[in-house]
Amino acid sequence: MKKFFLGALVSTLLFALSSPAAAWGPRLEVDEDTWLQLGFLAQLQYETVENAAGTDNNKWSNEFFTRRARILAMGSVHEKVKFFFDTDVPNAGKTGSDNSLIWNDGIIDFQFMPEINVSMGRILPPFALETQASATTLLGIDYNLNSIKLPTPNDRSFWRDDGVEARGLLAGGLIDYRVGVFKGQRDAAMNPDDELRTTGMIMVNLGDAQGGWFYNMNSLGAIDALSFGVGFDRIPHSAAGVSNGKAWSLFALVDQGLGIGRLTGAAAYYDWDGDGWAGGFEGKTASVQAGYLVPCMLLDGAHWQPVVRWQHQNPDVGPKLDTLNLGLNYYLRGHNVNFKVDYAVNDQIIAGERVDAFRFQTQIYF
Repeated sequence: MKKFFLGALVSTLLFALSSPAAAWGPRLEVDEDTWLQLGFLAQLQYETVENAAGTDNNKWSNEFFTRRARILAMGSVHEKVKFFFDTDVPNAGKTGSDNSLIWNDGIIDFQFMPEINVSMGRILPPFALETQASATTLLGIDYNLNSIKLPTPNDRSFWRDDGVEARGLLAGGLIDYRVGVFKGQRDAAMNPDDELRTTGMIMVNLGDAQGGWFYNMNSLGAIDALSFGVGFDRIPHSAAGVSNGKAWSLFALVDQGLGIGRLTGAAAYYDWDGDGWAGGFEGKTASVQAGYLVPCMLLDGAHWQPVVRWQHQNPDVGPKLDTLNLGLNYYLRGHNVNFKVDYAVNDQIIAGERVDAFRFQTQIYF
């Protein structure tokens, strides 16, 4: 058992330190503890939505835009002090969207030991696996946006909040904990005493652990994951007349070899209480997704991955919505170059009618 925990810890540390750099530019190094690497992410997308165009809203819309365009920087200033920053222009070119540059993530990370790491800055709140997942390694064409109702306190830096987070791997990676304190609601009329937001999650890893800044939801064979956990989020005075916004989550991830390919799946359940959540949502949501990665017989190194997703919304007030996403991913060079298509049945409700949507996305990441 001791050898198992030691091996899991070593593999986790190697993955956390080495996997981001595999896609990044060359390291600009002063010495082994002082270095900088730059990267770039672009996700270009086409989207068409039923009944979203035409003078009587009876035609499919057509939209080309840049879902994400990020310049990334990762580096070290000390053996135990690392950092990660990136900018973004989210949804650039999409009708009605702002095209200005934003500060997206900004993390200074004090890595004391595998059991204790402390990050300060602009961070994805540690509420669930998917809410701290990297946008470059998603299974679907995007996050399960219909089921995640986290607010965005900072303009267009979706879900992120400013604060401090402690994280660590215990028992050789068997237990993963992440807890944070963040700004939360900053409206003086709603939160005059500047009460802070508290968020946390704990996860059990029966396979490989993930100790880095972001979770990998679709490793393409880099890890063998079997994880499950629970999370909680509390935002004091999240909206007018609301004392607290509270949410909790249950989630699981599997990423294992199966036959000639690889099965990747995830599930999550969320309970949202208090209308400070995105869109004023109160109620329950859930998502289940699965994909199967198989080699492309026509090109060495390329892979196909059919993906099925289900997203459920059950608000306390208003109609339920169940969305079925049918997708297909093609990886020309893993997460560095790939193409994804997604057809969403009951994607959203427009004028009281459930409508479908189709999306195509290409990603480059280096």
